[in-house]
Amino acid sequence: MQFWNFLAIRLLQTFVVVFIVASVVFFVSRLVGNPESFLLPFDATNEEIETVREHFGLNDPFVVQYGDFLWDLAQLDFGQSYRGGGTSTIGSIGERAVNTLKLTGAALVFAVSLSIPLGVAAALNRGKLIDWLTRFLAVFGQATPSFWLGLMMIYFFAVELGWFPTGGAVGFKSLILPAVSLGLLEMAAIMRLTRSGMIDVMASDFIVTARAKGLRERTVITRHALRHALLPVVTILGIGVGRLIAGSVIIEVVFAWPGIGRLIIDSIVQSDYPMVQTAIIVLAASIALANVLVDVSYRLIDPRIRAGAL
Repeated sequence: MQFWNFLAIRLLQTFVVVFIVASVVFFVSRLVGNPESFLLPFDATNEEIETVREHFGLNDPFVVQYGDFLWDLAQLDFGQSYRGGGTSTIGSIGERAVNTLKLTGAALVFAVSLSIPLGVAAALNRGKLIDWLTRFLAVFGQATPSFWLGLMMIYFFAVELGWFPTGGAVGFKSLILPAVSLGLLEMAAIMRLTRSGMIDVMASDFIVTARAKGLRERTVITRHALRHALLPVVTILGIGVGRLIAGSVIIEVVFAWPGIGRLIIDSIVQSDYPMVQTAIIVLAASIALANVLVDVSYRLIDPRIRAGAL
């Protein structure tokens, strides 16, 4: 019962976070946007502008617009795009979500698959060449802007060498450069945390006891040390997923990747309120739920942890 109470509280917190994000996006978009300038020709008359604003309810007071927005949201009605002949916003995002999930998933796999082995190797070989190279890679990854790295990789690997396409989402090769550009920062963060966690754990009494029992070094590292060292790594993964989703907005523009991030940028430029609102609500909910899953996964990694203590 304690676990279910904890889960209910975390889901309630997620709902509150998404509600706040949706409200902020609603007001900010209407303060800075001007959709009629994109929906009508440059020489449109005042009557035509008023007709469009009346059609979309933009002449109503903010309070009325906000109430209508919340009522539609409560009914899971995310509205229709101002452009594209009334296209459903959630439908358009659903079409783009596959590409965004593919990109963030590939970036996460790249980050985790390299960072944990390198972090463990660096911790077990402190002061040696592998340790220095790993620390240099971590600093480089955290200091390099992902969009700059993406542009440099396009120029070198795509334009000069021709090994990969410059953009788009056609085939596996088109996924490699954006995934590496997006995942490098997370790889650096996870690698440094794994290294420091392993150094602390390897000096613990239970590791000394495990070795005294005659267990093989590989068993001591993988079954005992690594499991305890991964707890802070799982914590940062929850934050990392959010950073990957947020970072995908820029990377999708750099690599012309047809995902939700690129859709958000295009919709912001065109003041397409419903599309911007829906896309950001979907991303906020995804990030919040990812953090809930991370909190729940603590119990699987270390059974000693109780939900009430999280």
